[in-house]
Amino acid sequence: MTQTILKVALDVPLDRFFDYASNGELVCVGQRVLVPFGKRQQVGIVMEIAKTSDIAIEKLKPIIRAFVEEAPLDAELLNLVRFCANYYHHPFGQALLSSLPTRLRQIAPAVSRKQYLYSLTDLGSKVDLTQWSKRQKVLSRVWTALQSATHLTETELGTISSSARKAAKQLVDLGYARSEQVMAQQRVPMMPVVAEPQLNDEQSHAVSTIVQVLHEFKPWLLYGVTGSGKTEVYIRLMQQVLQQQSAQVLVLVPEINLTPQLEARFRSRLPQYVLVSLHSGLSDSERLHHWQLAQSGAAQIVIGTRLAIFTPLPDLKLMIIDEEHDSSYKQQDSMRYHARDVAMVRAKRLNIPVVLGSATPALESWYNATGTSARANGTAQANRYGLLALKQRAVSAAQLPQIDCIDTSKVHLQHGLTPQLIAALRARLERKEQSLLFINRRGYSPVLLCSACHWIAPCTRCSSRLVVHLGQRKLRCHHCGHEQRIPHQCPSCGNADLHPTGHGTQRLEQTLAQLLPDARIARVDRDSISRKQALVEILDKVHQQEIDILVGTQMLAKGHDFPNLTLVGVIDTDSALHSPDFRASERLFAQLMQVAGRAGRADKPGRVIIQTAFPEHDLFHALRQHDYASYANALLQEREVVQFPPYVFTALIRAEAHEYALVQQFLQYAYQQARSLGETVIVYDPVRPHMERLKGMERGYIALQSSQRPALQRLLMFLVSQLRAHKLSAKVRWAVDVNPLEF
Repeated sequence: MTQTILKVALDVPLDRFFDYASNGELVCVGQRVLVPFGKRQQVGIVMEIAKTSDIAIEKLKPIIRAFVEEAPLDAELLNLVRFCANYYHHPFGQALLSSLPTRLRQIAPAVSRKQYLYSLTDLGSKVDLTQWSKRQKVLSRVWTALQSATHLTETELGTISSSARKAAKQLVDLGYARSEQVMAQQRVPMMPVVAEPQLNDEQSHAVSTIVQVLHEFKPWLLYGVTGSGKTEVYIRLMQQVLQQQSAQVLVLVPEINLTPQLEARFRSRLPQYVLVSLHSGLSDSERLHHWQLAQSGAAQIVIGTRLAIFTPLPDLKLMIIDEEHDSSYKQQDSMRYHARDVAMVRAKRLNIPVVLGSATPALESWYNATGTSARANGTAQANRYGLLALKQRAVSAAQLPQIDCIDTSKVHLQHGLTPQLIAALRARLERKEQSLLFINRRGYSPVLLCSACHWIAPCTRCSSRLVVHLGQRKLRCHHCGHEQRIPHQCPSCGNADLHPTGHGTQRLEQTLAQLLPDARIARVDRDSISRKQALVEILDKVHQQEIDILVGTQMLAKGHDFPNLTLVGVIDTDSALHSPDFRASERLFAQLMQVAGRAGRADKPGRVIIQTAFPEHDLFHALRQHDYASYANALLQEREVVQFPPYVFTALIRAEAHEYALVQQFLQYAYQQARSLGETVIVYDPVRPHMERLKGMERGYIALQSSQRPALQRLLMFLVSQLRAHKLSAKVRWAVDVNPLEF
């Protein structure tokens, strides 16, 4: 009898499958299995069932067990991950297993929450109730309830009596009822019914245009100013799609703090559909349960962060990428994929539309949607995306806020705040309106400085400074997490006069408490919302008018809607204007435009005050005009001249080790091999990044650039195979970063 051979993908840094013999269990492709691997056991996914192997049959180890009670991964998902592993040059097994919930990577059955449905059998419907004694009152009540209902869940039985479940099981034993195990639905909070708002002309046009092509692949860039009602467009599209039989919608958001507000909005408008979320804020069991609801098709709406793009969705009909410009969609370790780009591939394979929403689209998306331009290789870039613009705010009385740039070189700052900003804060307090101060720097102060020798507290593990957290009397590295107590005197010269220099969120909160003692102030940063539900509680207080001033980082810059917030103050943005990163100005413009959009979203006028030493900079001029399009077009012209993305395709070979000599040798070898492999690809010399040392590891990279994507991919394919075979690859931690966001 021919032995069945299973080719299994494992979570190991080897780009190959491993052959195992079947243990007699009936398995299929996509099934999760437990296999012996060396001296340990590992979870893997069956990728192929074969009859032959390069290894002698008698030497093959059998699988330990197959998790046949679990639904296998479908071919669509497996093929998507295979494409990503090839495109981003990452071992397939690692890419596949890392896309699964943690519980599915553990050596145990993935037990999800189950419940039983109870219903009467034919015998049970004919049984004579009078045969039961008075002692069996609960049994009688359960039987009566089952007669009037098609079925009862365990939750519904619990409302009859605390012993109703036990009584239902007795009925099953007697043959009067049957039980069926089903996947438990999540407990859904009751949401108030919200009236459907009237769409304006721009929103109506956007919805009707996309609805016309719901059954084919088409990317749409929904470019709408902040407060223009993009979410309402999403809801109307979801209503259209979910009217179909067996349809699912995937909505991606950049950060988990945006999911509660979006969930609440969707639940209030689409209460008849099962909605689940997928993000790192869930427990392992919650994430598995939500993932299985999506995999089974029971969940019609899935909201998630970037990893949710790999969720198995058998009936996927529409994808929405909210805040599509956000860099959080780019994975920065393991397989360095971009969720927006993967969404494009998945949508094209499924022949479904994908909607990209943003007030400040990524330049790549803007380039794909706004016209033709000669590429470096002489070909023309046609409009790949449909462009739909929302240029006015959805609330008819709401206007875009007035933006003022205050020249900090010409005024006296009071604890880092200009007189104009302080006066504006006081005016809002008198009018019982709310304000937001944005500073993208948590902690008390970014620098601890010696007044005598100018020593600055360094991190011993990173090429960075330690941040002062005064309340905890700690110096903390925000890159590696290293902590130490604040010294009493300078380690360099012994001077006791050490000054916290600069402002962070904690210091700004303290300053405001001194200047405005009657104000109710809340700080929102990673330190203040570490407790689960902390952010939700703060946002609820904002909506209930229990907070006057919010102080926060980029967590508050996008997605939030505060009707009574009329003032936004921006502190210290100038460092990004002169960054060596060519994307820095694009990111700064998006960030400032997004945070400015929090002001004046209802019927009260909004104002934005930006403190800067360069108020005449082109970026601030475009901000004052709310003119993203002109600024984006100017940036694209610059990039075309200097041949930066999106006019060329790039990749980095990143490497790090405890000794830079190893990194240098490895990158020099990679550089030489890359130069010899392709004439159409520019290979730059090995360099060190701005952060030369991170978490105790010395770092370096080489950059590759080509006007032709296929040429770059061919070179990377050959180069990666040679690097994997090199003796230094085991001593250096290295990775390929295709389409990197940061240089």
